[in-house]
Amino acid sequence: MKIVENLFPELCNIFGESSSPAYLARCSDEIDLRQTNHKTVPAFVTEDVDMVYLGCSPESKQEQIIEVLRPYLGRIRELIEKGTIFLVTGNAVEIFGREIRDGDRVIPALGLFDFYSVRYMDRERHNSQYIAAFATEAGETITLLGHRSQFSFSYGDFSREPLASVELGIGMNPDTKYEGLRRNHFFGTYSLGPYLIMNPLFTKYLLRLMGLDDSLCYEREAMKAYEYRRDELRRTLH
Repeated sequence: MKIVENLFPELCNIFGESSSPAYLARCSDEIDLRQTNHKTVPAFVTEDVDMVYLGCSPESKQEQIIEVLRPYLGRIRELIEKGTIFLVTGNAVEIFGREIRDGDRVIPALGLFDFYSVRYMDRERHNSQYIAAFATEAGETITLLGHRSQFSFSYGDFSREPLASVELGIGMNPDTKYEGLRRNHFFGTYSLGPYLIMNPLFTKYLLRLMGLDDSLCYEREAMKAYEYRRDELRRTLH
């Protein structure tokens, strides 16, 4: 069995993020999906899990999540270095940077990546969509579709370890075309919600990384929806 751990769904599910690991588990009978409460020790601390998922949370919970994860920083770094899959979505990516700036407050983050994030809570929430290109180790290019709804942006040299290059839309902030974070099999994106349902080709890629058959649950329907959305975004995003 392959262990997929969904971290803190009681805190990190404001845009339906928990549907991503749930969909992944529907795709294979060989996936053991673990739901980990923030008050318990994560499975990845004591076991060699195959994938860790962390979704978007309210900004008010980010500091709490950082402190829950901080004691396991060494273990997280070890797992990333050995190639364990991490999928981190929405503002959860900010937790892995140096710090989060909120007005006069500076919240130290986990510091695994060299960037910082700034909250603009006095502005309207930024909402947009994007199309981006993700390159696999085999040289295949997967088109990623994403949507964001956020009060914050992140700043740094994202050309060093980007998840993808944006074709249409913005990246980690309005001045960059680099979207997300990638180190070995750590994948972070500002995109929200059912990311794996929206991106069936990327879901197939993750299944192959885990050594599983890459057939998808409702694959025909997922691919038709993906292709329609991709074509519509290319028509409307300029």
